[in-house]
Amino acid sequence: MSRRLAFAAAAITAVALVPTGVAADLAARGGISLSASAPSVTIPSVPQIPGLSPGSGSSDAPSYGGGQDGSSGSNGSGGSSGSDGQQANPWSQQASNSVSGTPISSSPGVVMIDTVLMNGEGAGTGVVLSSDGTVLTNYHVVDGSTQIRVVAAGGKTYTAKVVGHDEQRDIAVLKLEGASGMTTAKLDTASAVLGEKVTAVGQGGGRGTLYQTGGTVTGTGRQITARGEDGGSSESLTGLIETNAQIVPGYSGGALLDSDGEVIGINTAASSSTPITGYAIPITSAVSIAQQIEAGTRSGSVHIGARAALGVQVSSSTSGSGYGGSTAGASVIGVTEGSAAANAGIAAGATITSIGGQRVTSADALGTLIEDKYPGDSVSVTWVDANGAAHTAKVTLGTSPQN
Repeated sequence: MSRRLAFAAAAITAVALVPTGVAADLAARGGISLSASAPSVTIPSVPQIPGLSPGSGSSDAPSYGGGQDGSSGSNGSGGSSGSDGQQANPWSQQASNSVSGTPISSSPGVVMIDTVLMNGEGAGTGVVLSSDGTVLTNYHVVDGSTQIRVVAAGGKTYTAKVVGHDEQRDIAVLKLEGASGMTTAKLDTASAVLGEKVTAVGQGGGRGTLYQTGGTVTGTGRQITARGEDGGSSESLTGLIETNAQIVPGYSGGALLDSDGEVIGINTAASSSTPITGYAIPITSAVSIAQQIEAGTRSGSVHIGARAALGVQVSSSTSGSGYGGSTAGASVIGVTEGSAAANAGIAAGATITSIGGQRVTSADALGTLIEDKYPGDSVSVTWVDANGAAHTAKVTLGTSPQN
């Protein structure tokens, strides 16, 4: 079974105006990278942060990778392009198992997140917002997961569910089952200051151990963008903190701390070049989104609760529609038994061309349209079957087994 290393932005696609020559690795469903060289910087020694306890790391490095089967309409992510127009190459689904930083036994309010995917496992980090188990993380850490396990200080383990998420801004809120009396992270609502010392904390390498790595704030208000390897729609993350702390896969969703040990950002992305340039979502922005999710307030980008599912596995390639013809859309390569798609008569070999009256041009486009829906919603679906015949049916969307 493969293991996905949650890194920076992800199945969502992501960029901020990164300086010319700088690109960001956004690891969501396996990781995506922006290929470019980062500026030469010097990494300061790790500052002494209150509450961080030295620990011992594991040398048994697992392999990473994996992905999703696209049951909610989309399946996979990949290459990216930076603001300088350079095309990025996708990371291998087998992510690097290198670890940057010093192992620590704990960091107040920081937890490790392990996920089970449809065809593998994943790992990332989270920040505790409430003593009864509200945890903030990147959405790409849990995107596509079917089970979520959170490990707190001392090794106590909890099962978690996704309360809601904002895919566009790469934020998710988890709730731990049966949690109480948890240590919460101390947050600093002041804006990051250029040159201030910071420490990134996360489950480096997904090895079941927290690591810390130090640096300074090298920029604020940064923007990074990425898109799936199928060339689908792209999304942006803006207003990010830039740092030269050596953030690596597994730090996603973890804390970027100031010199007082207070959280100023949520680790989200990093360059694939050396030295590393990392990016974090300012904690004020992340908490604002989390509060909206906790209030149950839906919006264009905030999704509350479970995701909807049509029940198809798709690819983005133009597919045959019978007798040598071709139809642009989302090519169906599998259908879940008993799903909305199966009940409508959609079968493997079909091509979905519209949903809810909106044109579907790719698997990515289908996933975006389904993302806006909820279980129980009724939508019209148009498709062309393997013999070239067109069909339209009204379906009731089911509940996706994936977060």
